[in-house]
This record gives sequence, structure tokens and C-alpha cells, in this order.
Amino acid sequence: MHNYIHGEIDHAEAPLTGARLEAILSRAHAMKARVAATPQGYLLDLLDRVARAWSAPDYPYRVEALRQLPARIGFSPAMIEAGVEVMVDLLRRESLLTRLGCDLGDARMLDDWVFDARFQGLVKAQPLGVLAHVSAGNVFVGGVDSLIQGIVTRNVNLMKMSSVDPIFPVLFASSLRDHDQRGDIARALALLTWKGGDQGVERVLKRDCNAIVVYGGADTIRSYRRDLGLHTRLIEYGPKYSFVMVAADALERRGLSACARLIARDAVMWEQSACSSPHVVYVEGRETAERLMAALGAALTCWAEEIPPGAISGDAAVEIDKVRELAKVERAMGVGDLLHGGGAGWTLALRDDPEFETSCQHRTLIIKPVDRLESVIERVAPMGEYIQTVALLTDEARARRLGRALSALGADRMVEIGRMAVRKHGTPHDGTRGLATLVRWTSLARDRLEQGAESAPWRRLDDSGDSFDFLPDAERDAQTRSRLLQVIEDCRQGSPLLRERYAGIALSGLDDVRRLPLMSGEDYKQHLPPRGDGLLTAGASDGYVFSSGGTTGAPKLVYRTVAEQHANALRLGKGLALSVFGPGDVVANLLFAGSMWASFVSYNQALEVTGCRILPISGNLPMEQIVEQLTGYGATAIITIPSVLLSLAEYVEAHGVALRIDKVATGGEHLFAGSRAYLGRVLGITRFASTGYTTNDTGAIGYQCAHCEGGVHHVHEDLHHVELLHPETLTPVGPGEIGKVVVTNLQRRLMPTIRYDVGDLGRWVEGECPCGRRTRRMELLGRADDVLIIGGGNIQPEVVAAAIAAVPGLGAHFQLRARLDGHRDQLVVRVERAADTASEDAAGLAETLLRRLLHDSKEIRAMTEAGLVAPTRIEVLALDGIERNPKTGKIRLTVDERG
Repeated sequence: MHNYIHGEIDHAEAPLTGARLEAILSRAHAMKARVAATPQGYLLDLLDRVARAWSAPDYPYRVEALRQLPARIGFSPAMIEAGVEVMVDLLRRESLLTRLGCDLGDARMLDDWVFDARFQGLVKAQPLGVLAHVSAGNVFVGGVDSLIQGIVTRNVNLMKMSSVDPIFPVLFASSLRDHDQRGDIARALALLTWKGGDQGVERVLKRDCNAIVVYGGADTIRSYRRDLGLHTRLIEYGPKYSFVMVAADALERRGLSACARLIARDAVMWEQSACSSPHVVYVEGRETAERLMAALGAALTCWAEEIPPGAISGDAAVEIDKVRELAKVERAMGVGDLLHGGGAGWTLALRDDPEFETSCQHRTLIIKPVDRLESVIERVAPMGEYIQTVALLTDEARARRLGRALSALGADRMVEIGRMAVRKHGTPHDGTRGLATLVRWTSLARDRLEQGAESAPWRRLDDSGDSFDFLPDAERDAQTRSRLLQVIEDCRQGSPLLRERYAGIALSGLDDVRRLPLMSGEDYKQHLPPRGDGLLTAGASDGYVFSSGGTTGAPKLVYRTVAEQHANALRLGKGLALSVFGPGDVVANLLFAGSMWASFVSYNQALEVTGCRILPISGNLPMEQIVEQLTGYGATAIITIPSVLLSLAEYVEAHGVALRIDKVATGGEHLFAGSRAYLGRVLGITRFASTGYTTNDTGAIGYQCAHCEGGVHHVHEDLHHVELLHPETLTPVGPGEIGKVVVTNLQRRLMPTIRYDVGDLGRWVEGECPCGRRTRRMELLGRADDVLIIGGGNIQPEVVAAAIAAVPGLGAHFQLRARLDGHRDQLVVRVERAADTASEDAAGLAETLLRRLLHDSKEIRAMTEAGLVAPTRIEVLALDGIERNPKTGKIRLTVDERG
């Protein structure tokens, strides 16, 4: 039996003394500030790494736990395995984030001030400081769970280990030490043993700790209440008891055998030693109770094969015999019955007495028939706050009614059958918001906040609102790496396609991730309903289905859960708020609506978080109607695609409409410099911004702050892991080098997006952004297929756009086509004339544009003069003469007709 003190295993045999504890606590207090300053991302990453380590069956500490614990605590190896899996789940990043979010309201409150819209001020959670845990010995995972809660709330933790199990906590701490790269968290931990009731030791503990969490019986709780330090907080988890309530009609609907298996599992787990373990099963009707009893016997027999009973002490065996003998007597008297599995395996005693009673544990259930479940409320009323968990097998309406009555008595937790043994993340713990009891709440009120300066989520333009963006690269990368590995593993487990595709690839770091094959749009077309299957990780019974396919090709469907859709919209809104829109703006949504298109829905949700007024008009209405609504409802800003915006300007110019727009956000197509100048002249636009770098397939990839221009975007690193890869070797490119954009969505699990080839080109931008955000910046260089290769030369759309803008009488819409003239490449430029240009001028405009192109593009001029390509052909078309996508209104910028 060894202690673990500040990162070291202590082999001292001498009992702990008060003086020694004083020294340990003194060192613990000295660590408080450093531990409190640990970024949340580091803690989550650390605990998630520990989870992944323990999830491996051959992990040495897991093997050691299975070797030592069965004989020590009386659980079978299978039960130990189940307990280890519970701990692994507790440690996972997503589990911890759920608990933090549910218990604290906002997980960011531990990092910095967070604006509360109702309070109109800032709130922050501070660790309590030095937190002692007095562990009970009933369930070996419980003590480690308490430590995890103390660690994630940034307290310095000390534990009195149970005399039953001083092994598992030390194995956990040793594993934590192995993965703690900084060493601060592992050192801020002390696991000690002393005899309960040692006044010399416990007097120091009560005096010098900031808080003590106590798990135990009534006597233990009372002893820690005595002589408690004036500023020492006591957090009590005393004795609790649980039971099951079964409605006859619900049992028939769900099936006798299936329900019996679930109820039996709750009785099997932890050998009924947990506060959440059932003692009594109340059943409507004597005949139904007898049938359920028989089914429970069969279920317990099956469970004994899967999770064998542990060793039973002599005293426990005596208690089991007493229960059985009493049940035999009651059976003889006609007021009870008995069923057991022989030996000390399991015991079922049916008793007509409806009063609640505790069982002797070790898979012993007492079954009590009642006429109506509602009558149970009166019978269990004397237990009051001793009630912890009640499993309810009833219809929904009745479950709510019974739940209200039980809650009023003092019950903490009402669950479905089969859900008693393992707590759902975020569930209140014995009447408290567990993690919230381990922090101290502070506030900061400022006049400007009360005046609404930060009333929208993304109006908090400093690190109080989105602190992740301001973390150093190493801390952000650690979080991203952890989430990347986790989402890949989760998707591999859930998706048949990825399970097969990633078979044999072990993941431990980014080098392993780069071994995974790239995904493409064809994967979505071939492996998603209705055309195929294999990619989804679950049945898409709810959420959103969007159609995606861009301006060409068969459409792809995109599946998102509601949570994924809202998280994506929040990132889109963040970019809009940082770059262009805010309170006071009246923003017209002129994106295309309907036809299962995502942009209108997603950006309408995104606009909600900017604080602007929203006009959901849509861009696929007749232009006359659009203009009427823009002028009628006082639009001052627009979000749309460039084609719609340019068509709007042409209509306004042609009809002399008095419409002035201050700001626009555009996406989906190129908006070249000449077009911007035209829009500024006609509509008065002074501020252009990007809708963000996003695709329907992947979601929000990048955002612009106020200092990003052109194609430069910050990466949404909390949503996507972005790689820029050499187009041929698929190796990462360096700063300034052009690479193809490959992304992994770190949140999306229903429809995995892992190493998805977006089809765009980009390059990393070095240096710090003036906005202060440290998230990486990349410059988008257009679609990989927007660059036409004519005769071996690259034809950039930007060059053609500049030439068109320099020719009066031409509009802004154009398209590049590559054809074969005989055996030679030919570039065809199709461009629409301006609204006020006559058709007779087309030939002259074409000649002028050709001269301009030959002057501006050395590639076109050189290849034409050398006879390597056929002469460039210019086609000047009428307004709207270039074909648009009927669904999106977009123009396909480049078309290759060479086969």
C-alpha cells in the first residue's frame, strides 16, 4: 500500500501524522495559482490522452488493475473491466465538455470572463483552491471520478483513499503523471491513507483545506461537520438508496424479457454497492410481479455468465442466507415467494409488504407488488432525501407525474430502466450541479456592458468572448490534435465505409492521420442515401438534409444533426460579426432559398448572432420584387453571391432606382476588383467582406476579421483541421507555397468529413494578424479547376476580369471556356455586355477586349504569337446571356470542353 504525493510514489511505512499533512497541504497551497492558470484546452487534452491510453486492453496500468483489484475489492475481472470503461468515458473530452457546460452554464468561464446577457455583465468561475476528497470504498471508480472533477475545475487535489482500494487511484495518478507534459497537474495531486477518525490528521484537513468533498455513511458525514474550519466548505454526499417502479402496461409493451434484462443489469453492476443500485422493485399487480420475478431470475443467470459475481465475504453470505430463510417462511405463509440461483449467486424475494427496505446487496432484489405505482409515493415518503435514483418503467406522461412527486420527496434522479448504474454526463449529482460546487463564482459589472455593448455572442471582440483564438499555437494545436484523433476514431467506429477504409491504421499523432486516404465529393455521391450507404455513422432520423453539388454535376446530399447545423451557423455568424455586420445594420439575405439549398438557412441563422435586423428576402425572386423589398424595408446591407449583387446593380442602374447599400458580404463566386468598383459606383457600397470560407460539404472553414482582405481568412481551428498539400505529392507545403485545401471537420460525426479534398488552392500567410487572434491565416487562390491550362500556360481568371473591367460597355459577368480548334487549344471568353450597351456594339467591344487581353496577359500573347494555341475568341452576349445554375444562380467560371 503506497501513497502518491505531488508526483512521487511514497513508500514510507509510517502512518500519516498531522505534521506531515500540514507540510503536504502547505506545498499544495503554493501550487494553487499555477494550477488555476492552466488553460482548459491543456486539461481536456491531458485527460483525453489518459482516456485513450486506458482504452487499450494491453495498457500496463489497466493490466495491473485487473491483476490486483479482483482479490482486493471483491469484484470479478469483468466488473473491473466495466469500471475501467466507465472511467475512460468520464475522461473523454466530449464527456468533460458536456459536464462543464451543464454544470457551469458555459465551459469558458474557467478560462476568463464570459458575458452573461441576462446579467448584462461578466462572470468567471474560480477554483476553490486546495480540495480534499474523502473517498468511499463501495465503487472503485467513484474516487477517481471525484478526482477528475477536481482536476477539470483546476483545483489542487488531495484524497483520503479508501482502505478497501488504495490501488486504483494511484494507478490513475501514475498514468496522469506519464501524460502530463508540463507536470503541474500530476504534482498538484496527493493520494493518502490514514485511519478514519484520526483526530490529529483530520483536524489539520478541516482547518487547512479550502473545501472537502466527503462520500460516506451518516457517521462519516457527521464527523466531518464537527470542528470544520471557518472558511472550509464541506460538500457532502451521504448515504442514498434507490429502487425501481414498473407499470404493468409499460412492461407488456416493452416486453417482459427485455425489461427484466435491463433491471437485472442495474442490480448486477457494482454488486449493488452503489447509491444508485436498486434494492426494491415495485410492480403493479401480484401476477405481473410473479412473472417479472421469473424473468429476472433468467436474466440474472445470463448476466452471471457475462459479468460473474465477485467473491463474497462470510458476513455477506450469512446475510444472504437470512434473506432466503425469511422468504421461505413468507412463502409458507402465503405473503411472499423466493427464487435464487443457488450458492450466493443471486436472490429474488417477493414480499407483499409495500414498505421500502434495503437489500443485503450482492444481486439481491426485493420485489413488491402494489395496486398502483402512485401508492408507492406514500410508502417511500419517510426516506425523503435518502432517495437517490428511481428507474421508471411507465409511459411518458406518467413518468413526469411520478417524477414530480418523487422529486418533491427528495429523490435526485429519475431514469429509464437499465440506466441506474452509469450517470449520464451533465446529470445533477445528488441534488447539485456537481462541478459548480467545486468553484467560486465571481462577477465584473461595467457600465458599457449594461448599455448592451456585448449583447450578441460574437460582439465580444476580445479574448473574453472566444478565448480559443487567442491561445498560443502549442495550446490550440494540442486541443486540435486531441479532437482530431477522437473524431476520426469515433467516425471509424460508426461508419462501415471508414471502418473498412481505415483498417490497420493505428492513430497516435498527425503523421498517422496523414496516412489516411483523402475523401472527395464522389464519396458523398456514392456512399450516402439515397444513392448509396456506408458513410453515415447513424440513422439520419432527425436533423437537416441539404443538397450540394455546386454549379455542375449530380447533386450530393449533406446530412447534419441539429447541433452540427447550429454550431456551424455560429461560426459563420462569428465571421460576419467580426468583419462586417452588427447592431444597427438592416441586412437583406439575398442568398438562394429552397431546393434543399443550405446557404439561405445557414446564413439566416448566422445573422442572428450578429445583432443585426434580418430581411429574409432570398435572391431567386424577380429582381423587381427584390428591389421593391430592399427599398421598402430600409435595407442597408446585403449578403448574397456576386452574380445576384451585380444583377441588382445593373437593374438599379438601368431603371434609375434610388438604392444605396453600405455593406455587403459575398461568397460562392469571385468578386473581382473591377466589379467592386462598379458596385461602389452604382450602389454606394463602401465595405466589402467575405461570407467566410465555407462549403456545404464541409461547413465553415475560415472567417475574416476586420483586417483580412481579399482571399485571406483565419481558419476556424475549433471546427476544422486544415492541411495544405502539394497537388502531386500530397505532402504539406510550407508558408507561401500553393497547396490544395484538405479539411477535417472536428465536430461532425453523423456524416464524417475527414481529410476532405475541397477542390480549392491556398497558401499559408505568415505573421501576426493585427486583430490579435492567433488562429492561422490562409489565402484562398480559387478553385483548383478555375485555372485553365491553355497550350501549357496557366490562364488566371483574375487577369481576364481586370481586362473586362477596363473596357467600357462590358458587364461584370464572364465565363472562360477551353476548346480544341483542330489540334490546338483555344481560349473562349464569353462576356455579357452592360445593360445600357446596344447589341450593334458587340463586335467592337470584342475587338477592344481582345486587344486588352493580348496586352495584359503575356501567356496568351506569347502562345498566340508562337502559334501554340488558336487565336483567342471573344463572345459578347446580351445581359443574362451566360447560362446560370437554375438552383443557385451561379455562373460556372471555367468550362473545359476538350473532353
